[in-house]
Amino acid sequence: MNQQTKLYFQKTGILLAVYLTLRFLLPLVLPFVFSWMTVGALTFVQKKINVRLLFLGILYIILFLLLGGASILCGCYLLYEPCCRLVPVCQSYWAQFSEYLTWIPQSLSGYLAIAMPSAFSCLFGIFLYLLSILLFAKDWKHFHTLLHKLPFATPVSHAFCRILWCVKSWIRAQCRIMLVVSIECAIGYYLLAIPAFPFWAVLTGIIDALPVFGTGTIFFPWMLIMALQKDYTFALWLGLLYLITWLTRELLEPKLLGDGLGLLPVCFLISVITGLKLFGPLGLFSGPFGILLIRELWKELEPNP
Repeated sequence: MNQQTKLYFQKTGILLAVYLTLRFLLPLVLPFVFSWMTVGALTFVQKKINVRLLFLGILYIILFLLLGGASILCGCYLLYEPCCRLVPVCQSYWAQFSEYLTWIPQSLSGYLAIAMPSAFSCLFGIFLYLLSILLFAKDWKHFHTLLHKLPFATPVSHAFCRILWCVKSWIRAQCRIMLVVSIECAIGYYLLAIPAFPFWAVLTGIIDALPVFGTGTIFFPWMLIMALQKDYTFALWLGLLYLITWLTRELLEPKLLGDGLGLLPVCFLISVITGLKLFGPLGLFSGPFGILLIRELWKELEPNP
């Protein structure tokens, strides 16, 4: 077997290994992966303030629970009034088109039957995530020593370091764009006299930074609701605000991201769609990550110049 044929087999093996890992292994160990990444980030904080890693882990868990609880309470409080105003509108349309909407209860019950086990799995995953942070923080050095003894530890470590550098650059650029979009939304929401406008502006900026979603995920349903309530002027202003935020991202993204993750925009979109088809909702992130991992591991096979 010549060198070129051997290289093809090695690349095919990497491709298959990454697919099997993302398809079958990652969903099982996802809480542990997130906790490992969290403790890894906490080690950088530990170097600056010189405290025990376990103490930082406990502090992080307390902060996580406080912020999570506050976000849920704040969201419920802010959504209560809009939902109360929307219920009579929905009831009115239900009365007018009841014979055409009889399929909704059956469909809704089916969705709830699917969603309930997923919700419990998500809560259990959060519990595993928080518990694993404590365990990783307690035995971080021993765990790292164990990782370095695994086969292929060196090339995978090199690949992850390069991916981390690309992701950090991408996140930094996304945060800048998110800040500009959030400021634009805050000004727009303030002029539209929307209660708690800073919260909704930040939420819109965060959703805009997510792959595929964009500000249209918030503005289109919102405009539809306003149109159902016959508040066409408000819906028109929302459409204008959406256009401004969309143009902002289109103008800033090429300048700030540059090469970004090193993927062409069309390749990034293909990786996201393929990830969604192969891995479900998790594929929104694991699809691009898998492409990056394959690319970097293939680079490890190339001879050093």
